[in-house]
Amino acid sequence: MKKIFLIMALSLSLVAMQSCNNDTNTKEDEKTLSTTDVPAPVQTAFSAKYSTATEVKWEDAHENNVHTYKAKFLMNGKKMKAEFDSNGGLVKEDEDK
Repeated sequence: MKKIFLIMALSLSLVAMQSCNNDTNTKEDEKTLSTTDVPAPVQTAFSAKYSTATEVKWEDAHENNVHTYKAKFLMNGKKMKAEFDSNGGLVKEDEDK
């Protein structure tokens, strides 16, 4: 009986350990920025590409030791995201669903 209880306890422990989130994503924390904290080249590139964007919110993003600036905004009624490097180069853009 003790063996059965021990086996069940170990099995339950293993299942519990497997369900723990071992996030291997290399994305680091993102920090909210004010517009004045965003470099001028990034602001210029954003304004040129998304001139009709509204409700713009900026985040300081780091992924794989690369520093980028992420903008979340509305454009034509759609939620969008765009990520720029510090020189204003577009890294990626995405439509939130």
